[in-house]
Amino acid sequence: MDINSFPNEVLCRVFDFLVWSDRKRVSLVCRRWNGIINSDRYLRQAKLILYNYSKVQFFSGVEVGLLNTQRNIEFHSSAMLDTDELLMTVAEAFPSGDAVAECVDLFLRSDHEQLFSSVILSLPNLHQLKSLSILANEGFKTFTNGLEIKNENVQKLKLTFYQNTNCRLITPKLTTLNLVIRYPSDINLLNSISHQLKDLTVNFQSKDLVAKLFFCNFEKLARLHLSIANDKYLPYMVTPSAVSNWNDIKQFTESIKTLKVLEIVDKCNMLRHTYLKVFVYAESLTHLTVNYIILDSTILEFISNFKQLQYLNLVGCSTVGEPVLLDLPNLRELLMPYKHYSTLPCINLSHLTTLSYSSSQKNHAQFVQQITKTFTNLKTLNLLNFDYELSPTCFQFLDQLKHLTSLTISDMSVSNQLFTNCPTLPTLQKLKLWTVVTEISLLEHLSNKLPNLYKLNIDNCFFYIVSDSTSQLTFNELRKKLSRCRISTLDTTVFTNEQYDQNPIYIPG
Repeated sequence: MDINSFPNEVLCRVFDFLVWSDRKRVSLVCRRWNGIINSDRYLRQAKLILYNYSKVQFFSGVEVGLLNTQRNIEFHSSAMLDTDELLMTVAEAFPSGDAVAECVDLFLRSDHEQLFSSVILSLPNLHQLKSLSILANEGFKTFTNGLEIKNENVQKLKLTFYQNTNCRLITPKLTTLNLVIRYPSDINLLNSISHQLKDLTVNFQSKDLVAKLFFCNFEKLARLHLSIANDKYLPYMVTPSAVSNWNDIKQFTESIKTLKVLEIVDKCNMLRHTYLKVFVYAESLTHLTVNYIILDSTILEFISNFKQLQYLNLVGCSTVGEPVLLDLPNLRELLMPYKHYSTLPCINLSHLTTLSYSSSQKNHAQFVQQITKTFTNLKTLNLLNFDYELSPTCFQFLDQLKHLTSLTISDMSVSNQLFTNCPTLPTLQKLKLWTVVTEISLLEHLSNKLPNLYKLNIDNCFFYIVSDSTSQLTFNELRKKLSRCRISTLDTTVFTNEQYDQNPIYIPG
Protein backbone atom coordinates (compact mmCIF):
# COMPACT_ATOMS: atom_id res chain seq x y z
CA MET A 1 0.00 0.00 0.00
CA ASP A 2 1.30 3.44 -0.96
CA ILE A 3 1.71 5.71 2.07
CA ASN A 4 0.23 8.60 0.08
CA SER A 5 -3.08 6.74 -0.05
CA PHE A 6 -3.58 7.57 3.63
CA PRO A 7 -5.59 10.68 4.50
CA ASN A 8 -3.85 13.69 6.03
CA GLU A 9 -5.10 12.85 9.54
CA VAL A 10 -3.30 9.46 9.44
CA LEU A 11 -0.09 11.00 8.09
CA CYS A 12 -0.16 13.51 10.96
CA ARG A 13 -0.11 10.61 13.44
CA VAL A 14 2.80 9.02 11.56
CA PHE A 15 4.81 12.26 11.57
CA ASP A 16 4.26 12.59 15.34
CA PHE A 17 6.66 9.68 15.89
CA LEU A 18 9.53 11.46 14.13
CA VAL A 19 12.11 13.58 15.93
CA TRP A 20 12.22 17.21 14.81
CA SER A 21 15.32 16.78 12.63
CA ASP A 22 13.69 13.89 10.70
CA ARG A 23 10.41 15.77 10.49
CA LYS A 24 12.26 18.68 8.87
CA ARG A 25 13.82 16.38 6.27
CA VAL A 26 10.52 14.60 5.61
CA SER A 27 8.88 17.95 4.84
CA LEU A 28 11.17 18.17 1.78
CA VAL A 29 9.91 14.91 0.24
CA CYS A 30 6.93 16.41 -1.57
CA ARG A 31 4.56 19.37 -1.54
CA ARG A 32 1.83 17.44 0.24
CA TRP A 33 4.04 16.37 3.16
CA ASN A 34 5.51 19.86 3.41
CA GLY A 35 2.01 21.32 3.53
CA ILE A 36 0.93 18.91 6.27
CA ILE A 37 3.98 19.38 8.51
CA ASN A 38 3.95 23.15 8.22
CA SER A 39 0.17 23.56 8.30
CA ASP A 40 -1.34 25.71 11.00
CA ARG A 41 -3.68 22.89 12.03
CA TYR A 42 -0.83 20.41 12.55
CA LEU A 43 1.33 22.90 14.44
CA ARG A 44 -1.58 23.69 16.76
CA GLN A 45 -1.97 20.02 17.72
CA ALA A 46 1.71 19.04 17.89
CA LYS A 47 3.75 19.83 20.99
CA LEU A 48 7.47 20.58 20.98
CA ILE A 49 8.83 18.91 24.12
CA LEU A 50 12.35 20.07 24.88
CA TYR A 51 13.52 17.09 26.90
CA ASN A 52 16.32 14.65 26.12
CA TYR A 53 19.48 13.48 27.82
CA SER A 54 21.44 13.38 24.59
CA LYS A 55 22.59 16.82 23.46
CA VAL A 56 22.89 15.71 19.84
CA GLN A 57 19.30 14.43 19.61
CA PHE A 58 17.94 17.13 21.88
CA PHE A 59 18.96 20.15 19.86
CA SER A 60 18.96 18.66 16.38
CA GLY A 61 16.45 20.69 14.39
CA VAL A 62 15.49 22.98 17.30
CA GLU A 63 16.16 26.47 16.00
CA VAL A 64 14.65 29.93 16.14
CA GLY A 65 12.33 29.30 13.20
CA LEU A 66 11.01 26.12 14.81
CA LEU A 67 10.34 27.76 18.18
CA ASN A 68 8.56 30.68 16.52
CA THR A 69 6.16 28.43 14.58
CA GLN A 70 5.14 26.10 17.44
CA ARG A 71 1.76 26.57 19.13
CA ASN A 72 2.54 24.23 22.06
CA ILE A 73 5.96 24.17 23.72
CA GLU A 74 7.07 22.29 26.83
CA PHE A 75 10.38 22.86 28.61
CA HIS A 76 10.96 19.77 30.70
CA SER A 77 13.57 19.19 33.38
CA SER A 78 16.69 17.57 31.95
CA ALA A 79 20.40 17.55 32.62
CA MET A 80 21.01 19.13 29.19
CA LEU A 81 18.44 21.91 29.42
CA ASP A 82 20.62 24.92 30.37
CA THR A 83 23.08 24.76 27.47
CA ASP A 84 24.32 27.79 25.57
CA GLU A 85 22.68 26.63 22.35
CA LEU A 86 19.16 26.45 23.78
CA LEU A 87 19.58 29.64 25.81
CA MET A 88 20.64 31.53 22.70
CA THR A 89 17.75 30.07 20.69
CA VAL A 90 15.16 31.05 23.30
CA ALA A 91 16.74 34.49 23.81
CA GLU A 92 16.51 35.16 20.08
CA ALA A 93 13.07 33.66 19.41
CA PHE A 94 10.79 34.74 22.26
CA PRO A 95 11.71 38.43 22.79
CA SER A 96 11.33 39.16 19.07
CA GLY A 97 7.54 39.06 19.28
CA ASP A 98 7.34 36.68 16.29
CA ALA A 99 6.61 33.54 18.32
CA VAL A 100 3.05 32.21 17.93
CA ALA A 101 3.08 29.98 21.03
CA GLU A 102 -0.39 29.61 22.57
CA CYS A 103 0.57 27.14 25.29
CA VAL A 104 3.86 27.06 27.23
CA ASP A 105 4.66 24.53 29.97
CA LEU A 106 7.66 24.90 32.28
CA PHE A 107 8.67 21.89 34.39
CA LEU A 108 12.04 22.93 35.77
CA ARG A 109 14.47 22.08 38.54
CA SER A 110 16.50 24.54 40.56
CA ASP A 111 19.55 24.20 38.30
CA HIS A 112 17.71 25.62 35.27
CA GLU A 113 17.56 29.18 36.54
CA GLN A 114 18.92 30.77 33.36
CA LEU A 115 16.37 29.16 31.08
CA PHE A 116 13.52 29.85 33.50
CA SER A 117 14.50 33.51 33.78
CA SER A 118 14.80 33.84 30.01
CA VAL A 119 11.31 32.44 29.39
CA ILE A 120 9.67 34.44 32.21
CA LEU A 121 11.21 37.73 31.05
CA SER A 122 10.02 37.02 27.49
CA LEU A 123 6.37 36.35 28.45
CA PRO A 124 5.20 39.92 27.65
CA ASN A 125 6.35 39.36 24.04
CA LEU A 126 4.33 36.16 23.55
CA HIS A 127 1.32 37.97 22.13
CA GLN A 128 -0.72 34.85 21.32
CA LEU A 129 -0.16 33.06 24.62
CA LYS A 130 -3.39 31.65 26.07
CA SER A 131 -2.20 29.00 28.54
CA LEU A 132 0.84 28.92 30.86
CA SER A 133 1.88 26.17 33.27
CA ILE A 134 4.79 26.47 35.73
CA LEU A 135 6.05 23.71 38.00
CA ALA A 136 9.34 24.74 39.59
CA ASN A 137 11.45 23.78 42.56
CA GLU A 138 13.48 26.96 42.73
CA GLY A 139 15.13 29.12 40.09
CA PHE A 140 14.03 32.58 41.24
CA LYS A 141 17.30 33.99 42.61
CA THR A 142 17.64 36.40 39.68
CA PHE A 143 14.28 37.97 40.59
CA THR A 144 15.39 40.03 43.57
CA ASN A 145 11.97 41.70 43.97
CA GLY A 146 10.01 38.46 43.60
CA LEU A 147 8.72 36.57 40.59
CA GLU A 148 6.58 38.61 38.20
CA ILE A 149 4.45 36.86 35.57
CA LYS A 150 3.32 39.39 33.00
CA ASN A 151 1.28 38.76 29.86
CA GLU A 152 -1.64 40.68 28.40
CA ASN A 153 -3.42 37.72 26.78
CA VAL A 154 -2.94 34.64 28.97
CA GLN A 155 -6.28 33.21 30.11
CA LYS A 156 -5.29 29.96 31.84
CA LEU A 157 -2.54 29.60 34.42
CA LYS A 158 -1.30 26.61 36.42
CA LEU A 159 1.23 27.22 39.21
CA THR A 160 3.06 24.80 41.49
CA PHE A 161 5.95 26.06 43.63
CA TYR A 162 7.91 23.74 45.91
CA GLN A 163 9.60 26.65 47.67
CA ASN A 164 8.17 29.73 49.34
CA THR A 165 7.89 32.13 46.37
CA ASN A 166 6.67 35.70 46.29
CA CYS A 167 4.84 35.92 43.00
CA ARG A 168 2.91 38.76 41.33
CA LEU A 169 0.54 38.35 38.40
CA ILE A 170 -0.03 41.04 35.78
CA THR A 171 -2.51 39.10 33.68
CA PRO A 172 -5.63 41.20 33.00
CA LYS A 173 -7.38 38.49 30.93
CA LEU A 174 -6.73 35.64 33.35
CA THR A 175 -9.95 33.75 34.15
CA THR A 176 -8.79 30.19 34.94
CA LEU A 177 -6.29 29.37 37.68
CA ASN A 178 -4.96 26.03 38.94
CA LEU A 179 -2.92 26.65 42.09
CA VAL A 180 -1.17 24.40 44.62
CA ILE A 181 -1.00 26.09 48.04
CA ARG A 182 1.85 25.16 50.36
CA TYR A 183 2.98 28.47 51.82
CA PRO A 184 1.39 31.79 52.88
CA SER A 185 2.82 33.41 49.73
CA ASP A 186 0.60 31.09 47.64
CA ILE A 187 -2.61 32.11 49.39
CA ASN A 188 -1.55 35.77 49.15
CA LEU A 189 -1.18 35.32 45.40
CA LEU A 190 -4.70 33.87 45.20
CA ASN A 191 -6.10 36.73 47.25
CA SER A 192 -4.61 39.29 44.89
CA ILE A 193 -6.12 37.74 41.75
CA SER A 194 -9.36 36.16 43.04
CA HIS A 195 -11.66 38.99 41.91
CA GLN A 196 -11.09 38.28 38.20
CA LEU A 197 -11.32 34.47 38.24
CA LYS A 198 -14.17 32.48 36.70
CA ASP A 199 -12.68 29.00 37.17
CA LEU A 200 -10.48 28.06 40.15
CA THR A 201 -8.83 24.77 41.04
CA VAL A 202 -7.00 25.02 44.35
CA ASN A 203 -5.11 22.15 45.99
CA PHE A 204 -4.18 22.77 49.62
CA GLN A 205 -1.02 20.98 50.72
CA SER A 206 -1.01 22.96 53.97
CA LYS A 207 -4.07 22.49 56.18
CA ASP A 208 -3.27 25.65 58.11
CA LEU A 209 -4.13 27.82 55.11
CA VAL A 210 -7.57 26.41 54.22
CA ALA A 211 -9.44 29.01 56.28
CA LYS A 212 -7.62 31.80 54.41
CA LEU A 213 -9.65 30.92 51.32
CA PHE A 214 -12.71 32.49 52.92
CA PHE A 215 -11.12 35.93 52.91
CA CYS A 216 -10.93 36.06 49.11
CA ASN A 217 -13.35 37.87 46.82
CA PHE A 218 -14.77 35.62 44.08
CA GLU A 219 -17.25 38.00 42.51
CA LYS A 220 -16.96 36.40 39.03
CA LEU A 221 -16.31 32.79 40.02
CA ALA A 222 -18.49 30.13 38.36
CA ARG A 223 -16.53 26.98 39.27
CA LEU A 224 -14.51 26.13 42.39
CA HIS A 225 -12.59 22.88 42.83
CA LEU A 226 -11.24 22.60 46.38
CA SER A 227 -9.04 19.64 47.35
CA ILE A 228 -7.01 18.94 50.46
CA ALA A 229 -4.09 16.54 50.28
CA ASN A 230 -1.29 15.78 52.70
CA ASP A 231 2.30 16.95 52.21
CA LYS A 232 4.21 15.04 54.88
CA TYR A 233 7.12 17.49 54.70
CA LEU A 234 5.05 20.44 55.91
CA PRO A 235 4.33 21.00 59.63
CA TYR A 236 0.70 21.61 60.65
CA MET A 237 -0.98 23.55 63.43
CA VAL A 238 -4.60 23.19 62.36
CA THR A 239 -7.09 25.60 63.89
CA PRO A 240 -10.30 23.98 65.19
CA SER A 241 -12.67 26.19 63.19
CA ALA A 242 -12.72 27.93 59.84
CA VAL A 243 -13.32 31.47 61.03
CA SER A 244 -13.73 33.19 64.35
CA ASN A 245 -16.22 35.81 63.19
CA TRP A 246 -18.72 35.38 60.34
CA ASN A 247 -18.69 39.11 59.64
CA ASP A 248 -15.03 38.79 58.67
CA ILE A 249 -15.92 36.68 55.63
CA LYS A 250 -19.00 38.56 54.49
CA GLN A 251 -17.22 39.51 51.25
CA PHE A 252 -16.67 35.81 50.48
CA THR A 253 -20.22 34.72 51.27
CA GLU A 254 -21.63 37.50 49.11
CA SER A 255 -19.31 36.75 46.19
CA ILE A 256 -20.14 33.01 45.95
CA LYS A 257 -23.87 33.58 45.43
CA THR A 258 -23.33 33.19 41.67
CA LEU A 259 -21.19 30.04 42.01
CA LYS A 260 -22.50 27.27 39.73
CA VAL A 261 -20.06 24.37 40.26
CA LEU A 262 -18.51 23.34 43.60
CA GLU A 263 -16.17 20.35 43.89
CA ILE A 264 -14.78 19.36 47.31
CA VAL A 265 -12.27 16.52 47.62
CA ASP A 266 -11.12 15.99 51.21
CA LYS A 267 -8.79 13.02 51.64
CA CYS A 268 -7.57 14.36 55.01
CA ASN A 269 -10.99 14.55 56.70
CA MET A 270 -10.30 18.24 57.22
CA LEU A 271 -13.45 20.00 56.02
CA ARG A 272 -15.65 19.69 59.07
CA HIS A 273 -19.18 21.03 59.27
CA THR A 274 -17.95 24.52 60.13
CA TYR A 275 -16.09 24.79 56.83
CA LEU A 276 -18.88 23.38 54.66
CA LYS A 277 -21.41 25.67 56.32
CA VAL A 278 -19.74 28.62 54.59
CA PHE A 279 -20.81 27.33 51.16
CA VAL A 280 -24.51 27.39 52.03
CA TYR A 281 -24.51 30.90 50.55
CA ALA A 282 -23.85 29.49 47.05
CA GLU A 283 -27.56 29.64 46.29
CA SER A 284 -27.15 29.28 42.49
CA LEU A 285 -25.26 25.98 42.70
CA THR A 286 -26.19 23.42 40.01
CA HIS A 287 -23.23 20.96 40.24
CA LEU A 288 -21.91 19.64 43.54
CA THR A 289 -19.12 17.13 44.18
CA VAL A 290 -18.42 16.01 47.76
CA ASN A 291 -15.79 13.25 47.93
CA TYR A 292 -14.25 11.38 50.88
CA ILE A 293 -16.51 12.91 53.52
CA ILE A 294 -18.68 11.10 56.08
CA LEU A 295 -22.31 11.56 55.09
CA ASP A 296 -23.94 12.16 58.45
CA SER A 297 -27.25 13.97 58.90
CA THR A 298 -25.59 17.41 59.01
CA ILE A 299 -23.82 16.90 55.67
CA LEU A 300 -26.98 15.56 54.04
CA GLU A 301 -28.90 18.57 55.30
CA PHE A 302 -26.18 20.76 53.78
CA ILE A 303 -26.56 19.02 50.40
CA SER A 304 -30.35 19.27 50.46
CA ASN A 305 -30.14 23.05 50.77
CA PHE A 306 -29.32 23.35 47.06
CA LYS A 307 -32.72 22.89 45.47
CA GLN A 308 -31.42 23.87 42.01
CA LEU A 309 -28.85 21.08 42.02
CA GLN A 310 -28.67 19.08 38.77
CA TYR A 311 -25.50 17.02 39.36
CA LEU A 312 -24.36 15.35 42.60
CA ASN A 313 -21.18 13.30 43.01
CA LEU A 314 -20.74 11.43 46.32
CA VAL A 315 -17.98 9.03 45.23
CA GLY A 316 -15.59 8.07 48.03
CA CYS A 317 -17.98 9.12 50.80
CA SER A 318 -19.00 6.81 53.63
CA THR A 319 -22.42 6.62 55.24
CA VAL A 320 -23.33 6.28 58.89
CA GLY A 321 -26.62 5.54 60.58
CA GLU A 322 -29.74 5.63 58.41
CA PRO A 323 -29.58 5.39 54.58
CA VAL A 324 -28.97 8.55 52.57
CA LEU A 325 -32.11 10.71 52.31
CA LEU A 326 -32.27 13.52 49.77
CA ASP A 327 -34.84 16.01 48.58
CA LEU A 328 -33.49 17.43 45.31
CA PRO A 329 -36.35 17.90 42.84
CA ASN A 330 -34.16 19.13 39.96
CA LEU A 331 -31.36 16.53 40.20
CA ARG A 332 -30.47 14.96 36.84
CA GLU A 333 -27.30 12.97 37.57
CA LEU A 334 -26.25 11.13 40.74
CA LEU A 335 -23.01 9.27 41.53
CA MET A 336 -23.57 7.25 44.68
CA PRO A 337 -21.04 6.55 47.49
CA TYR A 338 -18.75 3.59 46.89
CA LYS A 339 -20.30 0.29 48.03
CA HIS A 340 -23.50 1.88 49.27
CA TYR A 341 -25.50 -0.94 50.85
CA SER A 342 -29.08 0.09 50.26
CA THR A 343 -30.94 1.78 47.48
CA LEU A 344 -31.66 5.43 48.01
CA PRO A 345 -34.97 6.06 49.85
CA CYS A 346 -35.58 9.38 48.12
CA ILE A 347 -38.11 12.01 49.07
CA ASN A 348 -37.98 13.67 45.67
CA LEU A 349 -35.68 12.70 42.80
CA SER A 350 -38.31 12.53 40.12
CA HIS A 351 -36.17 14.13 37.39
CA LEU A 352 -33.10 11.91 37.82
CA THR A 353 -31.89 10.61 34.44
CA THR A 354 -28.33 9.38 35.15
CA LEU A 355 -27.34 7.06 38.01
CA SER A 356 -23.92 5.55 38.82
CA TYR A 357 -24.02 2.85 41.49
CA SER A 358 -21.69 0.29 43.07
CA SER A 359 -23.11 -2.39 45.34
CA SER A 360 -22.02 -5.13 47.71
CA GLN A 361 -25.38 -6.93 47.72
CA LYS A 362 -25.67 -10.55 46.63
CA ASN A 363 -29.23 -10.38 45.30
CA HIS A 364 -28.64 -8.36 42.15
CA ALA A 365 -32.08 -8.96 40.68
CA GLN A 366 -33.77 -7.43 43.73
CA PHE A 367 -31.24 -4.61 43.75
CA VAL A 368 -31.85 -3.66 40.10
CA GLN A 369 -35.59 -3.96 40.64
CA GLN A 370 -35.32 -1.43 43.48
CA ILE A 371 -33.52 0.93 41.11
CA THR A 372 -36.21 0.57 38.44
CA LYS A 373 -38.93 1.37 40.98
CA THR A 374 -37.10 4.27 42.60
CA PHE A 375 -35.78 6.02 39.48
CA THR A 376 -38.41 5.56 36.82
CA ASN A 377 -37.08 8.24 34.46
CA LEU A 378 -33.52 6.91 34.15
CA LYS A 379 -31.88 7.30 30.74
CA THR A 380 -28.35 6.29 31.76
CA LEU A 381 -27.45 3.54 34.25
CA ASN A 382 -23.84 2.82 35.26
CA LEU A 383 -23.23 -0.31 37.35
CA LEU A 384 -19.71 -0.17 38.78
CA ASN A 385 -17.47 -2.53 40.69
CA PHE A 386 -19.95 -4.99 42.25
CA ASP A 387 -18.51 -7.32 44.90
CA TYR A 388 -20.21 -10.41 43.49
CA GLU A 389 -20.59 -11.69 39.94
CA LEU A 390 -23.45 -10.04 38.12
CA SER A 391 -26.08 -12.77 38.30
CA PRO A 392 -28.00 -14.31 35.34
CA THR A 393 -31.32 -12.84 36.53
CA CYS A 394 -29.96 -9.37 37.29
CA PHE A 395 -31.62 -7.65 34.30
CA GLN A 396 -34.98 -9.41 34.33
CA PHE A 397 -36.70 -6.18 35.46
CA LEU A 398 -34.63 -3.77 33.39
CA ASP A 399 -37.38 -3.29 30.81
CA GLN A 400 -39.31 -1.33 33.45
CA LEU A 401 -36.97 1.59 32.71
CA LYS A 402 -38.91 2.80 29.69
CA HIS A 403 -36.48 5.62 28.86
CA LEU A 404 -33.17 3.79 29.29
CA THR A 405 -30.80 4.57 26.39
CA SER A 406 -27.32 3.94 27.86
CA LEU A 407 -25.98 1.12 30.07
CA THR A 408 -22.45 0.70 31.47
CA ILE A 409 -21.08 -2.39 33.25
CA SER A 410 -17.62 -1.81 34.69
CA ASP A 411 -15.00 -3.57 36.82
CA MET A 412 -16.70 -6.84 37.69
CA SER A 413 -17.28 -10.44 36.76
CA VAL A 414 -20.45 -11.08 34.76
CA SER A 415 -22.52 -14.22 34.17
CA ASN A 416 -22.60 -15.29 30.53
CA GLN A 417 -26.40 -15.75 30.90
CA LEU A 418 -26.93 -12.07 31.73
CA PHE A 419 -28.56 -11.16 28.42
CA THR A 420 -30.10 -14.60 27.90
CA ASN A 421 -32.57 -13.94 30.74
CA CYS A 422 -32.89 -10.25 29.95
CA PRO A 423 -36.11 -9.00 28.33
CA THR A 424 -35.89 -7.11 25.06
CA LEU A 425 -34.73 -3.53 25.60
CA PRO A 426 -35.92 -1.58 22.54
CA THR A 427 -34.84 1.82 23.91
CA LEU A 428 -31.21 0.92 24.69
CA GLN A 429 -28.82 2.52 22.19
CA LYS A 430 -25.43 2.45 23.94
CA LEU A 431 -23.77 -0.39 25.85
CA LYS A 432 -20.32 -0.15 27.43
CA LEU A 433 -18.47 -3.10 28.94
CA TRP A 434 -15.30 -1.99 30.73
CA THR A 435 -12.88 -4.37 32.50
CA VAL A 436 -15.41 -7.20 32.52
CA VAL A 437 -14.60 -10.92 32.91
CA THR A 438 -17.02 -13.44 31.40
CA GLU A 439 -17.52 -16.09 28.72
CA ILE A 440 -17.59 -14.98 25.11
CA SER A 441 -21.12 -16.40 24.85
CA LEU A 442 -22.36 -13.31 26.72
CA LEU A 443 -22.37 -11.51 23.37
CA GLU A 444 -24.50 -14.09 21.56
CA HIS A 445 -27.88 -12.55 22.39
CA LEU A 446 -27.09 -8.85 22.01
CA SER A 447 -28.61 -8.63 18.54
CA ASN A 448 -31.92 -10.08 19.75
CA LYS A 449 -32.19 -8.37 23.13
CA LEU A 450 -30.90 -4.94 22.03
CA PRO A 451 -32.40 -4.43 18.57
CA ASN A 452 -31.70 -0.68 18.38
CA LEU A 453 -28.15 -0.72 19.71
CA TYR A 454 -25.91 1.59 17.65
CA LYS A 455 -22.80 1.91 19.86
CA LEU A 456 -21.04 -0.93 21.67
CA ASN A 457 -17.78 -0.46 23.60
CA ILE A 458 -16.03 -3.64 24.76
CA ASP A 459 -12.88 -2.14 26.26
CA ASN A 460 -10.21 -3.78 28.42
CA CYS A 461 -12.37 -6.89 28.86
CA PHE A 462 -11.37 -10.53 29.30
CA PHE A 463 -13.50 -13.16 27.54
CA TYR A 464 -12.80 -16.86 27.83
CA ILE A 465 -13.98 -19.72 25.63
CA VAL A 466 -15.13 -22.90 27.36
CA SER A 467 -13.92 -25.93 25.42
CA ASP A 468 -17.27 -27.78 25.52
CA SER A 469 -19.32 -24.67 24.73
CA THR A 470 -21.24 -24.44 21.46
CA SER A 471 -20.50 -20.72 21.25
CA GLN A 472 -17.38 -19.82 19.26
CA LEU A 473 -18.41 -16.26 18.48
CA THR A 474 -15.73 -13.96 17.12
CA PHE A 475 -15.71 -10.17 17.03
CA ASN A 476 -15.99 -10.24 13.23
CA GLU A 477 -19.14 -12.34 13.49
CA LEU A 478 -20.48 -9.97 16.14
CA ARG A 479 -19.97 -7.04 13.79
CA LYS A 480 -21.94 -8.88 11.11
CA LYS A 481 -24.77 -9.56 13.55
CA LEU A 482 -24.81 -5.90 14.65
CA SER A 483 -24.21 -4.43 11.23
CA ARG A 484 -25.66 -1.01 12.12
CA CYS A 485 -23.72 -0.76 15.39
CA ARG A 486 -20.32 0.89 15.92
CA ILE A 487 -18.23 -1.60 17.90
CA SER A 488 -14.98 -0.93 19.77
CA THR A 489 -12.89 -3.77 21.24
CA LEU A 490 -9.96 -1.74 22.56
CA ASP A 491 -7.47 -3.78 24.68
CA THR A 492 -9.89 -6.70 24.95
CA THR A 493 -8.51 -10.25 25.17
CA VAL A 494 -10.09 -13.64 24.40
CA PHE A 495 -8.72 -16.73 26.20
CA THR A 496 -9.41 -20.40 25.90
CA ASN A 497 -10.62 -22.01 29.10
CA GLU A 498 -7.17 -23.55 29.73
CA GLN A 499 -5.43 -20.19 29.27
CA TYR A 500 -7.88 -18.54 31.66
CA ASP A 501 -7.19 -21.14 34.38
CA GLN A 502 -3.44 -20.71 34.01
CA ASN A 503 -3.62 -16.90 33.99
CA PRO A 504 -6.13 -15.82 36.64
CA ILE A 505 -7.36 -12.27 36.15
CA TYR A 506 -7.79 -9.90 39.05
CA ILE A 507 -10.68 -7.45 38.96
CA PRO A 508 -10.53 -4.65 41.58
CA GLY A 509 -13.14 -4.91 44.32
